[in-house]
Amino acid sequence: MDWARFRFDWKLGKPFEGDLIQIEAYRLTVRNQFLPPRWSRELDELNRIRAIHGTTALEGNPLSEAAVRERLREPAAAPGRGHDESREERQVRNAGRAQKWVRKRFRPGAPPLGVRDIFEMHRLLTEGSDEQNNVPGSLRSYPVVVGTPALGGVHRGAPHAELPRLMEKFVECVGSRRCKAQHPVVRALLAHFFLVTIHPFGDGNGRVSRLVEAGILFRGGYTVHGFYGLSNYFYRNGDEYRSLLQHSRRAQPFDLTEFVAFGIRGFRAELKGINNFIKARMNRVLYRDAMARAHLTRISPRRRTLNQRELDLLEFLVRTTEPADPFSEAPSRRVAIPELLSDPYVQTVYRNVTTRTFRRELKRLFGLGFVRLTEDAGNVAVELDFGAIGRH
Repeated sequence: MDWARFRFDWKLGKPFEGDLIQIEAYRLTVRNQFLPPRWSRELDELNRIRAIHGTTALEGNPLSEAAVRERLREPAAAPGRGHDESREERQVRNAGRAQKWVRKRFRPGAPPLGVRDIFEMHRLLTEGSDEQNNVPGSLRSYPVVVGTPALGGVHRGAPHAELPRLMEKFVECVGSRRCKAQHPVVRALLAHFFLVTIHPFGDGNGRVSRLVEAGILFRGGYTVHGFYGLSNYFYRNGDEYRSLLQHSRRAQPFDLTEFVAFGIRGFRAELKGINNFIKARMNRVLYRDAMARAHLTRISPRRRTLNQRELDLLEFLVRTTEPADPFSEAPSRRVAIPELLSDPYVQTVYRNVTTRTFRRELKRLFGLGFVRLTEDAGNVAVELDFGAIGRH
């Protein structure tokens, strides 16, 4: 990096209109969905947890998503946890605090990003957890080198004597007419790139940059049913993320085409996942309505389309086939019949009849169009068929 020639200048080698139109389409679809409050809360929590897990895991934090969820749900001053809290747990707790602060500070219509905001984000993120060569809320006072040859090379952060001036120039850049003319997603990615390239702090630079990015998106109106960010996507594609950052620094003005394209793809994927979440929840509501209608519909004086045991079996399958990833495109998890037969619920409900009865009723549900039966690793597997919504 030639810091003597450094300018907050960039070029984008291709238009992104097609991808940005898709992003807006997904965003409008989500915004126009009126969700039950419980779904909105669940979606918001899932987004928060994924963002916090992603941004801390990128820095080497080993805690799983489940551990992050547990940590964030604990009271801020949990009895007996003050002294035995690990560095990793504190880092997650800090990321949660910082995220809450950003949501409050960068609501749509809030004042633009300032240098003090960045210092406050850094303080919240690193206080008590990143103590080596780092002063929370303060610029570093020594040179720094980051990166690896395997991922595009090493990067020398800006000379520490230049940091106060560069931080002011960074904020000017983000608020400039040229930058504000960009789509909010592009603008957020530009801010991310320049801040992490300056590398102003002793530690937490990546987390601060990703939080600044999320704050710009939040202030730009990406607030529907949750806190959107790219940290989870960057984590799942960590090597590409780091390599593209380094590749983009090779020449000035910076060619940010590939890094911005990568981030746009990620944000599109995040919004698509949120649409998948809503669609999956809605499908299950409508599917249960179809089940209820079929149970109430008589096909003879003594028989209904679905008998009570078949109705109960379907309700069990609705719960059991929930995708492991709530943002997955797959609307239903496949469950092998041996797994179903070994489940305590099925064993209890069918304890007074033979296994043949269970298989016969499952085959009947297939004939009615409520389930699909497919081959999976040599076994027949069951999944919901949401086409039943239009059939019953």
